[in-house]
Amino acid sequence: MKISYKWLRGYISIKVRPKTLAHWLTMAGHEVSSIEQKNGDFIFDIEVTPNRPDCLSHIGIARELSAIIGKPLKMPRNAKVSSVGQKQDFKITRRDESDCSFYTARILKNVQIGPSPQWLVARLNAIGLHSVNNVVDITNFVLFETGQPLHAFDMDKLSGNEIIVRSAGVDEKLVTIDGIQRTLNPGVMVISDGDKACAIAGIIGGANSAISPLTKNVLLESACFNPVRIRRSSLSLGVSTDSSYRFERGIGCYGVIHASDRAACLIRDIAKAQIGAFLSSGRQTLSAAKVILRVAYLNKILGTALKPAQIKQILTRLGYKARGSGVLEVSVPLYRHDTAREADLIEEVARIYGYERITAAAPSIIIAKPNDSGKDFAVKRDTAKNVLVSGGFNEIVSYSLIGREMIEGMPWDEDDCAVVKNPQNKEQEIMRPSLLPGILKAVAYNISRQLYDIRLFELSRTYARDRDKYLEENRLAIALYANPHAEGKCVVENGFFQLKGAIMCLMDSLGLREPNFENTMSQLFDEYSCMAVLSDSIMLGCFGRLRDGIASNFGITGAVYAGEINFDQICALARTHRSYKPLPRFPYTYRDISFAVDMSIGYQQIAGLIRHIGGHTVENIRLLNEYRGKQIEEGRRGIAMRVIFRSREKTLTEEEINALDASIRSGIKEFFGAILR
Repeated sequence: MKISYKWLRGYISIKVRPKTLAHWLTMAGHEVSSIEQKNGDFIFDIEVTPNRPDCLSHIGIARELSAIIGKPLKMPRNAKVSSVGQKQDFKITRRDESDCSFYTARILKNVQIGPSPQWLVARLNAIGLHSVNNVVDITNFVLFETGQPLHAFDMDKLSGNEIIVRSAGVDEKLVTIDGIQRTLNPGVMVISDGDKACAIAGIIGGANSAISPLTKNVLLESACFNPVRIRRSSLSLGVSTDSSYRFERGIGCYGVIHASDRAACLIRDIAKAQIGAFLSSGRQTLSAAKVILRVAYLNKILGTALKPAQIKQILTRLGYKARGSGVLEVSVPLYRHDTAREADLIEEVARIYGYERITAAAPSIIIAKPNDSGKDFAVKRDTAKNVLVSGGFNEIVSYSLIGREMIEGMPWDEDDCAVVKNPQNKEQEIMRPSLLPGILKAVAYNISRQLYDIRLFELSRTYARDRDKYLEENRLAIALYANPHAEGKCVVENGFFQLKGAIMCLMDSLGLREPNFENTMSQLFDEYSCMAVLSDSIMLGCFGRLRDGIASNFGITGAVYAGEINFDQICALARTHRSYKPLPRFPYTYRDISFAVDMSIGYQQIAGLIRHIGGHTVENIRLLNEYRGKQIEEGRRGIAMRVIFRSREKTLTEEEINALDASIRSGIKEFFGAILR
């Protein structure tokens, strides 16, 4: 939000450099992102948090400064006006009171439309607005002065003697003041006269009732609209204005009459108007909330030793009213809708007292005794992370809320997801059913910055819906991007095995029993590069080369190897307890076996058969190489394996080793139809 330094000085006496002022505001929670010097003025660009709509104006910021530096706030002198004249035969109708809790209309007669005075033009130009005419300029001026949006109708262009706040009809048309014809729907709230829609409520006015040089009588609107309704209307129409921006944040009813009075006085003084009748519909809710603040608790939370008088002084400068000593009863200002709890008041005191004056101290932490059973989730989680980090992977943390477009082409649809009813934007519509969309987005982000050797993992929660139930799971996702620019033997060829190796190390470090890998099918991975991860015959997840169509949805070209594993199941099967055995007393020997086997037969199947035949004398099995080429019959692949034999009871003789080797070769040939080489 743009704030003019000169304009601001009209409400508070400040004689400090703009940079100093910006520092004060930033330290009090209103970050000044930039300062622009313009025509002898300084324009602050201030980031106002969504919970502080009361600061979306020059008076709002001046009020904050008043609290920070302890100087009084100077409000405009002519901000009040009495209604004059008869109320005429005119009425206001609100079809749905929940959409518009309070609506006012002030009639201004014999208005002289013309150019605005120079001071008014300068104020608007300073914050980037152009002058239109004196009446429109005044409504804009009051908006940026008080934060309350106003709208001026040419009263002579309104049909009938009624203003109606209602929902738009199906496909109802309205040409707005920007010259665009908009097609409305029943979700949009409009202001209409007896015949037609004249404005989109709280967003933009209509051209059919706009102020023109011929305007003589004005109907000035000041109202309080439902912020959710305005937000939805703004999103559905794709229109965001200074008015809708403030209504969406819930400015409330506090400034409705004040802003109307202020604008009426200015129109009277500048446009020589006669202030006429004032009409209203609804109730202006002005009851102040009360919150209890314990002084001892405040000092405990902040680590301060503030006295009740100091706290009361700070709150009074912010517009609160506090009474009491050890326990304060605090009345909340009507414009502070964000203050409802004791914690809110503590934050208010902290930011005005000064965060820099609060001594930093480490919080006391009670460390829980580790779970003796070894099933403590944190221990296993940290073990898994350490294994992956030592393997060259980097941990990421992605958002739990994602957009629908991120799961396009993946095996999840909206019925499987926890959908957010009122998302802030399209990128936060659903809770992630998988960690893969987030990790693929991170891969794409790195590639766009010319980082090609990417190894990422994330261990976090996922969310799913099963009919009326919502499920949460801890999952582990791993991704490895194959570098298409690598020279020689690059990761394009070995990505699948690198990923499999990382998963094997992970399972080994967590002591999973009988880890196993089996070929499987998945919508996520290529048909010939997809493998399921199992332990104790329980499927934990799968991994493989991501299908090109899914990778391309994220703008990724090249091979991406990824996988996702249910980490809750891993924790249930993990055994962190270690057992040890003595070093072998007898030597080992080995035999290398080379054969060609059908492509559909996996390494785990072959290794399982070798262990079954060799029994306890087979100490280890290693894959030496795999070959696919002209020398091998089509549909087969060549495999060379090393089988290591050792007995814990004696030194194996040559005859015993040869017999075992022959049995293994025979078994491979007969069981898998292999061709020995």
